[in-house]
Amino acid sequence: MATLFVRAVIQEPVGSLITTDTLPVSFHWQLLNGDVVQAGKSTPEEFSILGEKYTHWPDSPADIVGIIPGDEVLLLGCEVPGRTAATIKKALPFVLEEFVAGEIESLHIAHGKIKPGQPVQNALISKQRLMQWQACFSGIGVRPGVIVSESQLLTTDTKACTLVFIDSEVLIVTEDESASVARSELIGFLLNMDLEKVICVEGQLTDIEVSQLDAGLKVENVKQHHFDYLLSRFEKSAQINLLQGEFKVVASSSEPTKAVAGIAGMLCIWFVVAIVSFAVEGYWAESRADMLEEQTSSLYAEYFPEDSVPVTTGQLSRRLKAKLGTASDTEDNPQGFVDLLSRVSAGFTGADKIQSLRFNRRRMQLTFEILLPGFNELDPLKERSAEQGVIINVNNADNDGTSVRARLSAEYQ
Repeated sequence: MATLFVRAVIQEPVGSLITTDTLPVSFHWQLLNGDVVQAGKSTPEEFSILGEKYTHWPDSPADIVGIIPGDEVLLLGCEVPGRTAATIKKALPFVLEEFVAGEIESLHIAHGKIKPGQPVQNALISKQRLMQWQACFSGIGVRPGVIVSESQLLTTDTKACTLVFIDSEVLIVTEDESASVARSELIGFLLNMDLEKVICVEGQLTDIEVSQLDAGLKVENVKQHHFDYLLSRFEKSAQINLLQGEFKVVASSSEPTKAVAGIAGMLCIWFVVAIVSFAVEGYWAESRADMLEEQTSSLYAEYFPEDSVPVTTGQLSRRLKAKLGTASDTEDNPQGFVDLLSRVSAGFTGADKIQSLRFNRRRMQLTFEILLPGFNELDPLKERSAEQGVIINVNNADNDGTSVRARLSAEYQ
């Protein structure tokens, strides 16, 4: 996802902008799309048509960062008493009121993460000015979800400061504070600060100014362009977003629509997958049913070789009911025709052939005719059935020359 950084540069002195709703600014911008970087400088009129020129130009506030001048925001770090983040947040305006000259109610307070027992980092800006900046960005067709000041991007480590040279003024930024001073007063401020390092951006100290500083003070001149240096310092999770509270950007209706469209697309894909799955499952079930029907017909032909093979499952069901002489057991009692038949059939061998079956549900007795290879198979059949908990009684047995036709009855032990 591409990210757009837009830096606003004021073309006139700040004091002349207080009473107007229109900010005379130009815009430096940089579009980051993976490893591809596109950048430029545009007037408000030119900026409004950039979205048509670049394919990956973002329109979601989450992908747009606005950068405003550093002297628009006052950075302050302060310690606020309180045991919980909620109580500290309530007391924060009263503590900050001691550091500002105007009414605290006219200022918008954006703060970093609040942790009891630790100093709270704050960024203060006039509510009117922040509304002007939002209107300024909206006027060029962008709606940033994050707005930070240059001074926030220039904060340094302890005992270090960043100097940004702007015409006759210099913006001084430390770890938790920022201020603009006249160039002629810069050395006086630096001598009163406990510093080990000074970073200079968009300019540098003269040899005379450096000679007035402590010999051990390290002076570093940034060779990068100001805007490039600012972006190299940007970390979304580290900077305080000015758009908090009443200024927080709420997602537009088009963004939920896009999200819904994405969800709908996923649902369509899953619907297609479900249809294909059901089709495959139906085909498998049909194949399985055909196979079971074929196996059932084969078993019927094996048990009743003298009968014709049933053509349909309905015909097979009717023939079995006729041979059994009663409906299958529908009670929850596990003992019944199916259970008794399974126990008796466990004692059969491959040479045994069932001729007929009849089940007496009241007496829980299964009577059947069977063809055996010889009389000597009767006793082993009884023994195997006894192991299954079934008693076999021989009602009649005749030798027809090739095999023994026996009429047997089986019941539970």
